[in-house]
Amino acid sequence: MTNLLRISWALSFLVLLASPAAGEKTLCLKHDDGSQESKRSMTGSGHAVRFECPDDETWYVKALSIHGSRYGTRKSPNDDFQVIIANEDLSRRREIKKPYSLFKRGKEEWVRFGVKPIAVQGAFHVAVFFNPTRTKGVYVGVDGDSSPTHSATIVASDPDKKQSDLEGDWMIRVYLAKQIPGQSQQLLDDAARAKQLKQEEDDGDALVLGDARSLTLEHDARQMDDHMNIQGALYTIAFETPKNVEGNVWQVQIYASQFGGKHDGEAVNGDVYILDKNRKVVTRTTFPYSLATQQKQWISIPTLATKVQGKFFVSIDSHGTKYKGIYMGYRDGNKLQQASTDELQDEHVRPADWSKKFDHMQWMIRVKLADRPVAY
Repeated sequence: MTNLLRISWALSFLVLLASPAAGEKTLCLKHDDGSQESKRSMTGSGHAVRFECPDDETWYVKALSIHGSRYGTRKSPNDDFQVIIANEDLSRRREIKKPYSLFKRGKEEWVRFGVKPIAVQGAFHVAVFFNPTRTKGVYVGVDGDSSPTHSATIVASDPDKKQSDLEGDWMIRVYLAKQIPGQSQQLLDDAARAKQLKQEEDDGDALVLGDARSLTLEHDARQMDDHMNIQGALYTIAFETPKNVEGNVWQVQIYASQFGGKHDGEAVNGDVYILDKNRKVVTRTTFPYSLATQQKQWISIPTLATKVQGKFFVSIDSHGTKYKGIYMGYRDGNKLQQASTDELQDEHVRPADWSKKFDHMQWMIRVKLADRPVAY
C-alpha cells in the first residue's frame, strides 16, 4: 500500500476502489481535491486532461466521472456529447458518445458513466466535447487550486490542437482496471478509425436501403486542406451518373463543422439543392445545424428522393453569417472545375461576380445514389 500511495501523490491523487461487479481493483486517476472553485462551458472547444498509468503495463479505462451540470432547456436535448481517449501524442484515439441526459440542471454534481474497456499505456489524454449552443450545454467544474495544471482547452474542430492551458484542473476523473473479462477496445490510428467509421456507415445504410443498391460519387480521395465559411455563398459540386444511367439521390455528405454558440442548432437550418445539368433547382432539402458538431467530420444529410441522369449538381447553402454557420471543408486545387462557389438566382444556382476568388477550392461534398427511390 505504501508504494501505491507514493504513486498516488506523484500522479496527483490516485484512489483505490473496489469494483462491486467482480471484486477486482479499480484505480481512480484524478487531479482535483473535490472542491470546485469555478465552472466553464466551452463553445468551440473541448475539456482535455492528461493522465498517467501507474506503471508501463497495459491498463483499461472502464469509467469516467465529470463534475458538471446541464444548462438550457428544461427537457434534456435528444443529443450526445463526445469523449475522446487518446495516447500521449494524440496519434491514436477512441471516440465515445454518451447522452446529454446523464447531466441534470442545477448545481454541479459528479456524473459517472461506464465505457466498454479501452486499453491504455503510459500517459494518455481524455477530452470531452459538449458542442454547446444557446439552448444546450454542460458546465464542467474547475478545481482552481490544482497546480501545476494537467488540463487544457483544445480546439473542437481539430482535437489534435491544444488551444491553451487551464488555470487549475478540470474535474474529470478516470477509472482504470488492471484486468478485465473479455476483450477490450484499442486506440486507433487515422486509417483504422476511417475503416471503423466506414463499416458503421455501411451498416446504417443497409438498414435504410433494404433491397436497394447504392453507390457513392465523390471527388475527394485525399484529406481536407482547410475549411471556410463564406457569407451568402452556396458550395457546389458537379457529378455524373455512371454510363449515363438513371439514379436516385437519397443522401448527401459534407465534410464540415458547426460554429457559433448563440443559436439553437435544432431551429437553425441549411439547405441541400439537387440541380439538373443546367443548374436549375430540382429539389431542396432542409437540414438542421444539429447534424453537425464543432468537430470536422463527414455529416450525412438525408435528402428528398431525386431522380438524376447524366450530369447533375449538388449545392449546399448553410445560410452562414459572421456569428453562426457551417465551416465547409475543401481541397486546394480544382483543375477540372468540378466545384464552384455560387449564389441562388431565381430557380438556378450559378457562379456570382465574386466567385472567381474561390475557384481553387474543391468543396468536400459526396452524394449517394440508389437504383430506386429510398424513403427514410
